[in-house]
Amino acid sequence: MRKEQKIELVNSITAEIKESAGVIITNYKGLTFDQMDEIRRSFKEAGNDYRVIKNTLLKKALNADNITEIDYTLVEPTALVVVKEDFAAAAKLAKKYAKDAAMSKFFAIKGGYFDGMALDQSGIEKLADLPSREELLAKALGSMNAPITNFVSVLANIPRGLVNVLNALKTKKENEQ
Repeated sequence: MRKEQKIELVNSITAEIKESAGVIITNYKGLTFDQMDEIRRSFKEAGNDYRVIKNTLLKKALNADNITEIDYTLVEPTALVVVKEDFAAAAKLAKKYAKDAAMSKFFAIKGGYFDGMALDQSGIEKLADLPSREELLAKALGSMNAPITNFVSVLANIPRGLVNVLNALKTKKENEQ
């Protein structure tokens, strides 16, 4: 690659990182082409970019965006996940591949950067364990609906109780006659 192409690539990656929700840095040493293609395709389907990049170029791109806290991860072969929207979903996907029996020997999460904070492997795995946005919204909606549902149930029990009392009185009168 010529120097101009490298500068253009660094500028492009810097712009992507600025616009992203965060980045995850992984190791891919030892993966086959088919495994790499599967990983790349999975991240792409989830709306993220996954690419192999030289450590020196990635370091320049990160440093241009004032991200220096994760320079320690830039050793051995590096692949970069540029997260477009949902960082937790991308972290779940990365954790899935890191735990996959066939890939766990080769694919590893090195670290990342999210919401102005550097994350190590355990930090990304903790984010991966969080429930998805949809799950959290469903739980919140369920919590908001619970008092209303209970109130309706209480209101429905009032006439039901009255009917039970009237039936008991009717049965008592019939037994007395």
